[in-house]
Amino acid sequence: MIAQLMGQQRAEEEGRRLPPFDHHSVCRAYLLGCCPRDLLSDTRLESMMSCRKLHEPAHKGEFNRAQEKKDLFYDIEAFEELDDAIRIVDADIRRLQEKVKRDAEQNMDISEQQRTQKVFEMNEKIGTALVQVEALGNEGRIAESIELSKEVDELKRKKRELESEMRNMNPAMMQRLRVCEACGAQLNIMDHESRLQDHYGGKMHLGMVEIRDRFAEMKKAIDQRRSEKRRTDDKDREERRRRSGREDDRDRKRERSRSRSRSHSRKHRRSRSRSRDRKPSRRSRSRDRRRH
Repeated sequence: MIAQLMGQQRAEEEGRRLPPFDHHSVCRAYLLGCCPRDLLSDTRLESMMSCRKLHEPAHKGEFNRAQEKKDLFYDIEAFEELDDAIRIVDADIRRLQEKVKRDAEQNMDISEQQRTQKVFEMNEKIGTALVQVEALGNEGRIAESIELSKEVDELKRKKRELESEMRNMNPAMMQRLRVCEACGAQLNIMDHESRLQDHYGGKMHLGMVEIRDRFAEMKKAIDQRRSEKRRTDDKDREERRRRSGREDDRDRKRERSRSRSRSHSRKHRRSRSRSRDRKPSRRSRSRDRRRH
């Protein structure tokens, strides 16, 4: 926070000279707090995210101050970065899902696959709900937290019943995997609730959820934002053209003024020269008088 507030001064005190925040080497998504590489750092997905641009707290402060004065439309570039990140992760998710599906088809009939899918869905609901229960408790919303806990307990009961049926039908089924549709993590059908809570409250899952949420939010207005940026860019270009035209006019006027001044000066010098040529000298007039 201090680095953001002090900006370039702070960086210089630390012995670093930074480019301005609007330089092409600065990450636009980072300035908006949604760079995928930051959100997924220290997770399995970090290696899939590529961002070699600068991530400096000082730039955030400069950007925020500039954005208050003029819309910079950095959300458009950030939207494209989020889109790329989602495409990469979704491609990996599809690959893992196809592998899990092939393995399941080789070892399970249709009814077993349906039961397995149902358990997976329950696991996801339980894990997500447990994260919400903890969040509500931290916010002091105790009644809501207790009510949601009751729903979680009911889901757990139904899940145990279904798992018992599946175990009696085919013990080998209990090692089946499912791919998380948000982040691509592989979850075991028999994962304990605490493990599920760790996953759904973990950095990789929450990071991808935030990326998807920010992308969905931006997508609603992206066409309008792009149109606004085009209009603003056109207006700025027109203003630069007019300003350049005014400067050219001033330059031409100055040049004409200098030309007139030089011309006047030359005429004045020629006039003085002719005057001197026509005017006889005193010495010549004196000699003429002596002759007469």
